[in-house]
Amino acid sequence: MKFCSLFILLMSFNTFAQKVSVTPLEIKRNERSTLVIGSKVSVQFENQKTSGPMTFLGRMVLQGGQSEEFLLLDETKTKISLVDYKNIEMKSGKSKSQAILSPIDQVGGTCAAYAFMHFWQQMYWSGFKGTVEFSQMMSDERERLKLFEESLGRYYMDRRVTANSLMSSYGKRFGFKCKSSFFDSAKKAADFVFNKTSEGKPVVIEFNIGGEDMVSSSYVLQDYETKKRMDPRLWIPQRVGQKLSSGHSIVAAASFVAKGRRKILVLDSNWTEPRVWDLDTYIGSKTVMDELGFYSCN
Repeated sequence: MKFCSLFILLMSFNTFAQKVSVTPLEIKRNERSTLVIGSKVSVQFENQKTSGPMTFLGRMVLQGGQSEEFLLLDETKTKISLVDYKNIEMKSGKSKSQAILSPIDQVGGTCAAYAFMHFWQQMYWSGFKGTVEFSQMMSDERERLKLFEESLGRYYMDRRVTANSLMSSYGKRFGFKCKSSFFDSAKKAADFVFNKTSEGKPVVIEFNIGGEDMVSSSYVLQDYETKKRMDPRLWIPQRVGQKLSSGHSIVAAASFVAKGRRKILVLDSNWTEPRVWDLDTYIGSKTVMDELGFYSCN
């Protein structure tokens, strides 16, 4: 009887799940994706009036590449809806829409190791080709875990290893040329991040945190089916006048423009969904640039 009840419950959920029709309003693609992050789309929610244009913020994929959610931004409400991938209806190109990784939420203070792993996974699921080892490692769960274990041991236990040296060594193994970048100008730093992520290339950002408190994002993240709202808080770089608290590492994975302002989608290992940074605010005139490092690969 328990099995039958569960079966009926699952059948009911699937039967009444609302379909969401997505139609691109502009041809905005790259060599790896037919629908890129930042594209305007028309969205029709079942049993509702047609909404205004929305912004596509990625096809969120799990660690193994399984499509999980579509991220759709309503700029008027500053709300991002996470819509179950199975409930999305598109005439074509759904599977070729630009991917954004669902990060693993960390245990303990090991954000850098997670950032390195998330960076390479984002490169892979974004469609960048590398060596055979790169492809095999990113497509196999045990190999990905080994990459994390290796990053954890090398970065936190070997004092001779820096973020730059670690990224460079991975780049050589995986078929990419990696480099570190540091800026004394916040504008140059923000331009660098925006330009790289606009090409679909992620950037690891290491920064100092100022104070003990997070900031609250102006964007609401809400699961479309369950209506559950996600934690709105963010870790951002230290600002002038703040006392140094600790260090943190994240991955800037993609970029878009909303209401004339540059935004980046961030993979932060404190959460399992991407977060939105207002780029020119969080890396702006009040940002402490000392020890703010950027690591990228081509």
